[in-house]
Amino acid sequence: MITATESKANDLMTEAHIRQYWEEGYTIVKGVFNEAELNQMRTACDHWKFMGDLLGRTWRKQNTVIWVDEDQDVGTTVRGMQWPSYHDAVMDKYRTDPRMLMLIEPLIGNNIKQIINQVHWKRPGSRTSWPLHRDVRSRQPSSDFFDLYESWVQTGIGIDPHMKDNGAMQLVPGSHKDIPHDPDDKSSWQATQYANDNRIKDMVLEPGDVGLWSAYTVHGGGFNTTKYLDRRLYINGFVKAEKCKRGEWAWKDGRTVHLYGEPALIQFDEVDEIRHAFYAAELNRKELIRD
Repeated sequence: MITATESKANDLMTEAHIRQYWEEGYTIVKGVFNEAELNQMRTACDHWKFMGDLLGRTWRKQNTVIWVDEDQDVGTTVRGMQWPSYHDAVMDKYRTDPRMLMLIEPLIGNNIKQIINQVHWKRPGSRTSWPLHRDVRSRQPSSDFFDLYESWVQTGIGIDPHMKDNGAMQLVPGSHKDIPHDPDDKSSWQATQYANDNRIKDMVLEPGDVGLWSAYTVHGGGFNTTKYLDRRLYINGFVKAEKCKRGEWAWKDGRTVHLYGEPALIQFDEVDEIRHAFYAAELNRKELIRD
């Protein structure tokens, strides 16, 4: 699929990137962020991982959640978190960095809301992995999202080397075209049958690279078999504002919208009712990891 937005290609998001995104369901843009910027993100990520280690259990404050599991092999493990940017100026800065808009504007325009603001860690030796799936499964309720195929872009900033040995994302090029784009077709959400598909490949990222993929692209991740690095990946998911009833504004007419006031309705439906911080277990809640 080649669209009129291809005329908006730029120095980062070239015509080749745009073509690959629509034809294969993903693309990788190399060297977007430099080492000094990555060190800022690494320090921020390490702060939040330390916070998760101190908490020791899954914890939530409105849209901000830190997922902590008990891993059979390595013990208490911080798997990820959502929306650090409410409380962290560094993470907030990079979620709306002008270069991020340069990447997504040729695909979905410059009136953008954000649903996903998320960090993933993969602890060496842990059982942390992501079965093959399509992200459309998490865009619920489907009545709040419209035309996800053309209105949604998921992005991942490689903070560390993102490679097969440390559990890099695997994806299936072209899988976004394999099915009708029906967000309510639950049979398409989990996609483990693609494990032996001859198209499957690792999304290899060097630090500073940014990967982009569709809501309908099959992807997942393996295990971190290294011994030295909790692989960090910074994921931000964006949607055309007019195609979504939820989310925080990121850009209006290309101008950055900073976080302020009360949190928006995103994925935590009780954001206005439960305002205090809590441990999930204390409220007998199961906080599922959503992407």
